[in-house]
Amino acid sequence: MDSIGQDLKFAIRMLRKNPAFTVVAVLTLGLGIGANTAIFSVVDAVLLQPLPYQGAARLVQISQTAAQTQATGAAVSFTKYEQVRSQSQTLESTGAYYPLTVSLVMGHEPEALPGTRVSLDFFRVLGVMPARGRSFLPEEEQPGGRDVAMVGDSFWHSHFGGDESLLGRVLTIDGKDVTVVGILPKSFSFPLQTPEPEIWMPRIDEYASLRPEQIRSGATYLGVIGRLRSGVTLLAAQAELKTIDARYRAQFGGFADATKLELAAVSLQDSLVGTLRPSLLVLLAAVGFVLLIACANVANLLLARATAREREIAVRKALGASRMRLVRQLLSESLLLSVAGGTVGVILCAALIPTLRTISPGAVPRLTETRVDAGVLLFSLSLCIVTGIIFGLVPSLQAARKELQSSLKEGGRGSSESGRRGRLRAGLVVAEVAVALVLMTGAGLLIESFAHLMRLDPGFTAKGVMTFPLSLPPARYAQPAQQAEFYRLLLEKVKSIPQIQAAGVTSHLPLSGALRFVFFCPQGTVCQGIGKDPTIALRQVSPSYFDAMRTPLLRGRVFTESDVAGGAPVAIINQTVASRYWPGQDPIGKHLANSRDMVQREIVGVVGDVKFNTLNAANSEEMYFPIAQVPWPSGTLMVRSDAKSEPLVAAVRQKIAELDPYLPVSGILSMDDVVAASVAQPRIVMQFVGIFAGFALLLSAVGIYGVMAYSVNQRKQEMGIRVALGAGPSDILRLVVGQGMRLTLAGVGFGVAVSLLLTRLLASLLFGIRGIDPAAFGAAAVVLGGSALLACYLPARRATRVDPVVVLRSE
Repeated sequence: MDSIGQDLKFAIRMLRKNPAFTVVAVLTLGLGIGANTAIFSVVDAVLLQPLPYQGAARLVQISQTAAQTQATGAAVSFTKYEQVRSQSQTLESTGAYYPLTVSLVMGHEPEALPGTRVSLDFFRVLGVMPARGRSFLPEEEQPGGRDVAMVGDSFWHSHFGGDESLLGRVLTIDGKDVTVVGILPKSFSFPLQTPEPEIWMPRIDEYASLRPEQIRSGATYLGVIGRLRSGVTLLAAQAELKTIDARYRAQFGGFADATKLELAAVSLQDSLVGTLRPSLLVLLAAVGFVLLIACANVANLLLARATAREREIAVRKALGASRMRLVRQLLSESLLLSVAGGTVGVILCAALIPTLRTISPGAVPRLTETRVDAGVLLFSLSLCIVTGIIFGLVPSLQAARKELQSSLKEGGRGSSESGRRGRLRAGLVVAEVAVALVLMTGAGLLIESFAHLMRLDPGFTAKGVMTFPLSLPPARYAQPAQQAEFYRLLLEKVKSIPQIQAAGVTSHLPLSGALRFVFFCPQGTVCQGIGKDPTIALRQVSPSYFDAMRTPLLRGRVFTESDVAGGAPVAIINQTVASRYWPGQDPIGKHLANSRDMVQREIVGVVGDVKFNTLNAANSEEMYFPIAQVPWPSGTLMVRSDAKSEPLVAAVRQKIAELDPYLPVSGILSMDDVVAASVAQPRIVMQFVGIFAGFALLLSAVGIYGVMAYSVNQRKQEMGIRVALGAGPSDILRLVVGQGMRLTLAGVGFGVAVSLLLTRLLASLLFGIRGIDPAAFGAAAVVLGGSALLACYLPARRATRVDPVVVLRSE
């Protein structure tokens, strides 16, 4: 232990004697370790940490898979949930929920809040008990039961300042008197719903947009979670769900979800973040490459420094120091540098995390849980030890292995670099360039993929459109006629604002991920009924919606003010439906029907395909109904205007308040923001990989510059002799630059080979391009080659200024 202490004290003295070397090495390592620690903290919070529930490993998400397309994540019907709850033996308990927006009236201004309706056992499944008050009672879950609610801790503090008297207080929610019976713990969160719910209510069999007969015959709208019994595997639960599905089909064959949807179970954590895993692992690999380049740079610095210390090391050998003793001493300096770099890195990471938490809220689940905790610190410490050994071991062995006589002799002549050490330094540069090229190629592919994504036509023009989400409370708008009249009066008032060019209403906002599928029967096919007919996405829109969104009309007409309840039932379809069911024909005048009510609707128009889910999703089959004929209680007002957003929003708010002063309006976004949110995840990955590629480019250029500058310094005598023998500046320039560019080309060659193997791993993250894209590879090689040329040119210019008289005299 004493000898280790002596090694550390000596290492500190040596590093203090060379402050420039120490600062450069520590900052280089700090950048690499800090970036790795920051990304690992995100990976730890999102992928590695268990969900904040008791026995989280036993929690599962139960959804449905489309039997034909294998598309996953479909909601579950109330009827099928009841079958799972009553029949399952592998699940200890099950719970169901669905999100909604509720209207809270306190004072003069109504407020829209995220809420959730849950089943009686929902909180028991998660292992959560109210911090104050109680949970729901069985009688409160029954139809016509007492209106009660539980609230989140944040709502309790933000609206009532943590006042205990909230329990038992009556709040006006959606026009009803609702009694608060419980307050959830501060630690409770529900990341499966964004934004986090603030109001929780019972009775999942109440759904404003569905009639009771739809709810009781297989309409899908519920999220379902379950807790596995102790010792039961996920595979056993999945096998049982398959059996329950078979019984359901036999008993309820005519229900909407009996034939085409099958139950599927995945762990709750995988259902939340499973799709993010490839993206986060790519980021972790990318930042790991940056650290490798940083290690190579510091190793090169240590090799250069070891050359300058050859005489010192030789003297220590002469005084009896063994080779292992010298290696240990030099390694202690490397580890000390690494720990110092790690400390700087952790500080950088802690400063960066608050910014990371604010990146695209909702795009990365659990991102707000990112923090520097004991696990992250342990990772950083391990990283320090590993990197210290990686960049310190080879230089230490090189320095300690040199023969005593040779070291003393060369030290007396200026310590020229040995051929072996020079080759090692050159090899490190080649490795740096190769790794940098891999990163830059990956970044180029992601950038090109994102550019392809953003060039896609979404089917509308986003610029100049503001969106106003609306949710009509059932207490005041229970009847379809009331809903239709509200939308008519709303559009009449909003269109009176002079700055507004067009305005419309839609039941489902494009690119919001909100989907409503129904079974339908197109003319020319045999109708088989609910559960057997093909499915189609249904949107209810106002007549001016297509004008507001600038969705092109391809044939026929759009809806008019005469398309109202009591009028001839009409519909508009998109191009995908027209091409599939009436190829080579004009669909105008054809008919289709919703399989539930079988009302024959005449097709009066065909519009362009619109991206209603994500930009990179395939075009889906969609039809539009006039919202006046088939009203919908929740929708979005779309307003097109060139006016500034602040006064425009204020004017629209005023018109809504004139129509209904108790209707809350929140979540107002521009359509540009909606588009940006839909591509948030690929944008984040592209930006971070691009940043890391920039760091890699900078570090590799610094590494090349360092090697070439050191080489020029060591070869001053040779340069002087060449000049004395008649070599001109261009000859010296060509000699030095040629040496550096040979290393660069070797690195590019290795990098291309490695990239061809690794970029295949990016395939799932790319859109519109292949993993082997000549443009991305070529651009990366050109940019890297250009930076390397500059890094070689600067020391080469210095070499051309060598004065042979001065150099030869000093030698």
